[in-house]
Amino acid sequence: MVQGGISVYTNQLSRLGIPWQTLKEGSQVLVRIISDKGGGKYEGSVAGARVTITSASQLKPGSTFTAAISAKNGQILLSPNQTLQNSFGQENIKLSLMQNDQLMFFLQNLGLPADSLSFHLLQQTKQLGMKFDASFLNKLHSLALKFNGKEKRAAELLMILSKKGLDFSEDELLLLLSELGWDNADQNQQQKNPSKNECLALRSLNSVKNSWQFFPYEIKQNQKTLAQGNTGLLFDDNNHLQLLNLECNWLSSAHRYLFSLEYKAGICMKIRMNCNGNTEENEKIAHKLDAVFSSKGKNITIEILPAEMLEGTACQTQEFYSFGGRV
Repeated sequence: MVQGGISVYTNQLSRLGIPWQTLKEGSQVLVRIISDKGGGKYEGSVAGARVTITSASQLKPGSTFTAAISAKNGQILLSPNQTLQNSFGQENIKLSLMQNDQLMFFLQNLGLPADSLSFHLLQQTKQLGMKFDASFLNKLHSLALKFNGKEKRAAELLMILSKKGLDFSEDELLLLLSELGWDNADQNQQQKNPSKNECLALRSLNSVKNSWQFFPYEIKQNQKTLAQGNTGLLFDDNNHLQLLNLECNWLSSAHRYLFSLEYKAGICMKIRMNCNGNTEENEKIAHKLDAVFSSKGKNITIEILPAEMLEGTACQTQEFYSFGGRV
């Protein structure tokens, strides 16, 4: 079991753009070969993360093996077990997040526009466990572009509506963006009262219980609104809670608090957070949370991430890896 603790971006991993992972030095991970893409490239899975593997030796789709994870000279390495070392030599597998040029090439190969919105759609697809469909994602990409300034939030909602089997007009989607507070880049906007139509749009979204459920809220004192925010719950197809996202915008101080709690088998395993983007305040809150959980014997990893990774559905925490070198 992964032990609890506070994790922030380390110098070694941040150079690769990789946040601290819950895997520790020497941890054994399962590597699975999913399919042969040709040209020495394979689609695979490492510790549950979908990756691209490049191998000079032929690999068999469906095969699995274990490897130890380690870090050296700013690189994340996977060392295959002894059996594979005998078969393929002593070289490690280099694990890294796909860089921009790789991502653009990857998107083009999939038949998608090579831009950040396409990658965002892929991340949402992975989070929701939906089947990849290039023509469908291209359609959503075109629709999301109509929502100038809020394309990513619109793309998330379009994907969720599709998962739920719901059809919304552009006007209804705009109402839903407004009700969730996703219609303005300024998250500390002045308070507003939702219209009847906005409430109907949200009720329609929440009427289908699978996938995401959203519950906007206000904190009031003496009839004065002090804060506004959203609580989002992501359920899998078996109605098991996967994520709980909490956003709170404190109106008087313009402070913004973002939390994303990851659950497995009904137990919170990780908390990703950002509190107003202030490093000192983030670490102070993280240490307080860690102290509370540790005192109760709970091993919960606390990870401080940039705010943009936790906005909306927090699908930007979904990662795509590539392997370089020989397996």
